[in-house]
Order: sequence, then structure tokens, then C-alpha cells
Amino acid sequence: MKSYITLLLLLVVSVGLQAAETKKKAPAKAKAETEETAKVPAKIEAIAKSLTTTQRGKLLDLLNKGDDSALVAIPGIGETRAAAIKKARPFNDVTDVTKVEGVGEGTFAEMVAHAKAGFPKAESKAEPKEEEPKKSTTPKKKKAPAKKSEAK
Repeated sequence: MKSYITLLLLLVVSVGLQAAETKKKAPAKAKAETEETAKVPAKIEAIAKSLTTTQRGKLLDLLNKGDDSALVAIPGIGETRAAAIKKARPFNDVTDVTKVEGVGEGTFAEMVAHAKAGFPKAESKAEPKEEEPKKSTTPKKKKAPAKKSEAK
């Protein structure tokens, strides 16, 4: 009987220790996540807050799922940065893109402006803009003064 009580006591103590360790690990993990989130500069966060929830969601979707052409359509993003963004996926928030090399505050501000504008399509380089007809730069000829006829 003593052995059963001892075994039961050991079991209760070990379960209690495991629960205590789990409680210690959870706050540490949460603290690490908040530190990671806190690493985003306040200016970047302020720029991101200017987006509506819909715009923020669309930009995050574009960053996580967009192909090369969609990423390159964002102002400030070329082929090299697009490849770096694709490599850094997935992003949990739009501000996470600033952790990608080459994407700083200025580029992020351009991304946000692009999102606010409704993600307009970049003009194709193959289709030139229609130009207004050019005005002639040659001066108009002046009429020569009429010669007076001499009376004889």
C-alpha cells in the first residue's frame, strides 16, 4: 500500500513540475514574439496604419502570393527586390517586408502609396503613350511687301 501511495505521489509531483515548466515557456515565447514585433520602427508602423484594413490585406496578399510581374509593378520594386521578397515569404504583416534587404522606409512608403491608389497597373513599355500632335517649330513665312508700280 505504501508503494502505491509513493508511486501516486511521484506521479502528481512530476505532472505538477511539467505544468510549471510549460507555464514558464509560454511567457518566454510570447515575449520573444512581442520583441520581434517591436523591432518594426515606429515610422514604418505609422505608414502602415494609414492603410485601410482592405488595402492592408490586399498588399499582404500581393507580397505573399504575387508573381514576379505583380511585384515588379509596385513602385520601387525591381526584379532583384522581387526575388528577395519571394525568398522571405511568408509575411505575417505588411511591415515585415521592411526586413527584406533593400526594402527600407522609402520603398515601403511607395508600396503603401501604391496600395492607397488601388494598385494601378504599371504602363506597359511595349505600348508607347499616345502623344499630342507636335506643333511645327518652323517659323511661318512673312509675306513680302507689295512693290509699288512706277507710273511713266
